[in-house]
Amino acid sequence: MPRVECLAVDLDGTLTDEEGVIHHEVVEALERLKKKGVRVVIATGASYPAAITLAYYLPVTRFAVAENGGVVGFRGEYKLLGSRDDKERILAVARERLRGVLVESWQNEYRLVDAAFKPAPGLSPEEAVKLAAAELGPLGFEVVYSGWAIHVHRFGVNKGAGLLEACRALGVEPERVAAIGDSAVDEPMFEVAGFAVALANSPESLKRKASYVTRGSHYLGFLEAVKLLESRGLL
Repeated sequence: MPRVECLAVDLDGTLTDEEGVIHHEVVEALERLKKKGVRVVIATGASYPAAITLAYYLPVTRFAVAENGGVVGFRGEYKLLGSRDDKERILAVARERLRGVLVESWQNEYRLVDAAFKPAPGLSPEEAVKLAAAELGPLGFEVVYSGWAIHVHRFGVNKGAGLLEACRALGVEPERVAAIGDSAVDEPMFEVAGFAVALANSPESLKRKASYVTRGSHYLGFLEAVKLLESRGLL
């Protein structure tokens, strides 16, 4: 594999621990990568405002792939890969037909194209995804669980498409990108990147697409991935 010029890194459960906390060891690793000249792009299901805030305050590239690829850019310079109308349609269907299945996330007020939910009380994430997909799938929307939230967006809007757009904007070839993630929403990103690392806490479907699977979970897996790439001379 050619030398890595960019890391595309999931946020929740990858840069954080299982409680969503970013530890100082992660910040130190990001600082080290920045000094090496390696771009680090946050690729997350979080809302665009949340993603660009982190991209501003952390020692990473001031650019983000947000809402699972639905919004790509930084501050006022961004591109929508989905549609604002999509989010409104998703919310309308959820409120009308899925009241006992999905509970809206507080972030939806700030989201642009992708809507986020929690399972309704008494339902597992898998059960809620199946029921929601039966209603939303025929309308052209994908329903997927990230391990943190249930996300709904138009088919074809995903982290893979978002990463390709980020590569074009940053002038990086996809084969020079290493992707690091831990959930099903990271699968399209793994298919695009030249090297892919799944954390130990990832589902089997993601591990099967990975170039390497870490022994550590969550942020410890991220730190392990960085050390692996450094030891192989790829960073």
